[in-house]
Amino acid sequence: MQQLPRGCYIIPQTGKLIWTVATDTMSSTVFYVADTSLPKGKKVEVTVQNKLDKKAVSKNVLGFIPGNLVPDSFIVFTAHYDHLGKMGSRTVFPGANDNASGTSFMLALAKYFKEHPQKYSIAFIAFSGEEAGLLGSRYYVEHPIFPLGKIKFLLNIDLMGDATDGITVVNAIEQKDAYERLNSINTSKEYLPKINSRDNSRNSDHYPFTQSGVPAVFIYANGGKGYYHDVFDKPKELSLNNIPQVFLLLTDFVSSL
Repeated sequence: MQQLPRGCYIIPQTGKLIWTVATDTMSSTVFYVADTSLPKGKKVEVTVQNKLDKKAVSKNVLGFIPGNLVPDSFIVFTAHYDHLGKMGSRTVFPGANDNASGTSFMLALAKYFKEHPQKYSIAFIAFSGEEAGLLGSRYYVEHPIFPLGKIKFLLNIDLMGDATDGITVVNAIEQKDAYERLNSINTSKEYLPKINSRDNSRNSDHYPFTQSGVPAVFIYANGGKGYYHDVFDKPKELSLNNIPQVFLLLTDFVSSL
C-alpha cells in the first residue's frame, strides 16, 4: 500500500472486515469495502481526515509479588491493555475480549497470588502498543526491569472471554514440557474439554520474549461469537464459559513449578 501513487482506491473484500492500528501514513486513500455492500450505480461521497500524532505517549504497567523461597527468579504474567480506540468521532472499538478480558484475568491472578505467595516471585506486566506491532513488549525486552535470564517462565494472556471449547497454547511445540504439564493437570482435574497446541507465532506479546530466549507461551480461549477487531466486541457478548476453570488451571500450573 505504501507504494501506491496518490489517489483513492476501493478494494472489495470477501468475509469479515476488521480494523488494525497503523504506525505511519501514506499518500493514497484506501477503502476496504465488503463485496456484498459495493454500490451499484450509486454515487457515494466520503470525507476523510487523519492526523498522525508522533508525540503520543503510552506506558507499560508492572507490579510483582516477592517469592518466599527464590525471590530473584520470576514467573511472569503479561496481557496487553490497549485496543483500537476510535475511528472518527463516533465509531468505538470496545475491545472487551481483545483484551479487556485478558487484562482482567491478569488482575485476578495478581489478587490471588497476593493472598497465596509462591516459591518464585510473580510479576505482572500490562503492555501498551500491542495492536500497533507489539511495541510495549518489544520495548520492555530491550529495557527490562530485571534481567530476562531471571524469568523462569512467562505466560501471556489474550482473548480470555469464552473458553467453551478449551484453550490454545501458542509456542507449545517449543515449550513441550510446559504444555505437557498443563495437559497433565487438566486431565487430572478435568477443568477444560481440550488444550490445543500451536507453534510459535508473532501475534502477541510473548513473541519478543521468545526471540530473546525466555521460555514463554501465549494462551487464548477457544469459543465465543468471533467478534474480533470490530465494533461488536462488547462485554455483553462474552459468556466467560470455563474462564474460572482456566484460572484454576494456571494457578495450579504455577504452584507445580
